[in-house]
Amino acid sequence: MKKGTLSPEDQVRSLHYKYEIPEEEAKSLIDKGIRFGEIDQAALLSCLTDKSVEDILAMRKEDPWGVIKKKLGLTAAVYEEAYLLHRADRLHRFYGIDTKRALSLLSEGYPNHWIRLAYLLEQHTGKKTEDIIHERKKSERWKPYAERVLHVNPEDFTKWIAETRNPALPVKK
Repeated sequence: MKKGTLSPEDQVRSLHYKYEIPEEEAKSLIDKGIRFGEIDQAALLSCLTDKSVEDILAMRKEDPWGVIKKKLGLTAAVYEEAYLLHRADRLHRFYGIDTKRALSLLSEGYPNHWIRLAYLLEQHTGKKTEDIIHERKKSERWKPYAERVLHVNPEDFTKWIAETRNPALPVKK
């Protein structure tokens, strides 16, 4: 298997956790021979609208993604707002961070993994996620920052990260 290719089981897991699609539904779509990237995009648009994944995939037979987004009413502003809400919800479901806190940081432009790591450090040190995010420089790696500022042992930080791994990612072998 070439690098970057997900096994069918990993594809089902990804769709299930990212978009809360029942595993049997995700497996059924994959078994129909629909490319994973197409299902993933349709599932995202389904989360952002009131359309089902199947309805969006049916639209895809006729239209490119940009036209589909337009037909679904997903202007750039609407898409951005809905996508931020979706990402904040995932941060809550995967790691437990309050959705409003996550949304605020996402709206400021911070990536999911920064919020995840800062929240993980908050849980173990008590320093607020927002303070960590705003204080840490982009050029500084997370482990050296955690060790220097929060006095966190790098091995402990590695262990905490592994314990809270994104459930939508492939299982490490």
